[in-house]
Amino acid sequence: MSASTNSTHSGTYQGFQDILEFFNLSRKQCPKGARIKRNRGTIQLDITTDPETGERKQRGCNCQFTPEGIRKAVDKAWLVHKSLDGQFQSVSEWLDWYKATILDENKTPLENDLITYRQVFKEMEDDYFNGVHKNTKRKRSRDMASDRASFKRCFLDVFDKVTDWDSYVTWEGIKEALYTPLKDGSSPVGHKDFKDRYYKLRQVAERAGCKKALDKLEKIDPTQTVFAESQSIDLDTLLSLLDKERNTDYRSVTDNNARDGWCWVSAMCTLYGLRPSEVAAGQNLTKAITVDGITFPAVSDPNNLELVLVIGEFTYFGSSTKTGQRLAIPMSKDKALINRLGIHNVCLPITNAKDPSGFNDNHRKWLKHHKWGFTQALAFRHLANQLGEMNGIPQEIRARCFGHSVAINDSKYKKRRNLATELGILTRHHRQPLPLDMAKQTLLNHGIDPESPEMKAGLRLIYQLDD
Repeated sequence: MSASTNSTHSGTYQGFQDILEFFNLSRKQCPKGARIKRNRGTIQLDITTDPETGERKQRGCNCQFTPEGIRKAVDKAWLVHKSLDGQFQSVSEWLDWYKATILDENKTPLENDLITYRQVFKEMEDDYFNGVHKNTKRKRSRDMASDRASFKRCFLDVFDKVTDWDSYVTWEGIKEALYTPLKDGSSPVGHKDFKDRYYKLRQVAERAGCKKALDKLEKIDPTQTVFAESQSIDLDTLLSLLDKERNTDYRSVTDNNARDGWCWVSAMCTLYGLRPSEVAAGQNLTKAITVDGITFPAVSDPNNLELVLVIGEFTYFGSSTKTGQRLAIPMSKDKALINRLGIHNVCLPITNAKDPSGFNDNHRKWLKHHKWGFTQALAFRHLANQLGEMNGIPQEIRARCFGHSVAINDSKYKKRRNLATELGILTRHHRQPLPLDMAKQTLLNHGIDPESPEMKAGLRLIYQLDD
């Protein structure tokens, strides 16, 4: 009936996108005639037939755009819904009730200055580890290195900006943490760090009941305006780099093994659009496996032409992957390209990484040390996306293989075009499957009757036509 009694986000809060998702889910729990509506950092009630105007009207409900504020707003929507069902005899009586019950005007909010940062941080940590993995819904565990690393990256790095954990939560303390300079001494405003700090510290202020901090934060725009330069690479350049590396003898078994391992990981990221750590979670790399009665041949099998990759929930070093178990297909089935990339020559690098970020960092450091000209693993995924587009793989399939939504594929990946690969997409467009009518005309142009029984049967099969 309300967000507070039917929440699906306990312990999974990560940032603004999660709050927005929770808000959209919570809207569906509102009653007919009284819905919740976002108004920047606050929430309003959208009343279909307002008693005062007789028309649709948005009214404030004294709720912030936070997980707790959303729950309270849904509860208030139900109270308003009930109040419109003949509970009051006059509009003025209803307005008095609204001010007292919904706007809380008869209550004087007090700042709770008896709660320390340490207490709030402990609550947030407990909520995090009592929650579930955002994507896989696996129960989090303090014993898992990847969960501890995620908590540090998402929360602890922000908490550490607070100098005195045993002091009471105040606006001054939150302000200091929010505006702490970046590692290079520059202002964090406009950076992703600032946005991440803002929403975590807002949670702190909300839990501590620090009204002054919430009022101050309401006036701050955390929108990210500074972005790192997006790196990209085209296929020919990548193949040249792989050839150069594989033909270089570093005269050290360790260095040569690292070369073979990270080159193969780079090739896999390019062909499948994987994150580096997801390569380490491949379950059928060197042996066939059977899942739900379906057998998937090993990637190392040279006779495996489909090359469907089964990505597990955990890497070979025991950490969880970002999106859990899924299947992925290559973005190209060109046998010459697959051989050039060396996909069948499975070679996982030996690493001491305990979590995905550690594995990815090792890959990034190797690229930098060997002067590949870029270090962002996303460059491989974006190249894979363009290869898939070049080979006619629908966007929905590409997104599913990459482990993200179609919206991300459409909005983020198309912004990181590589000119050489973009040219390939455009110039190879004529190689894509033809529409039915164009296919029939092409047959006629080549002296073939598309209405002959044989061709009609073939077209029915190819285009999946009804008889």
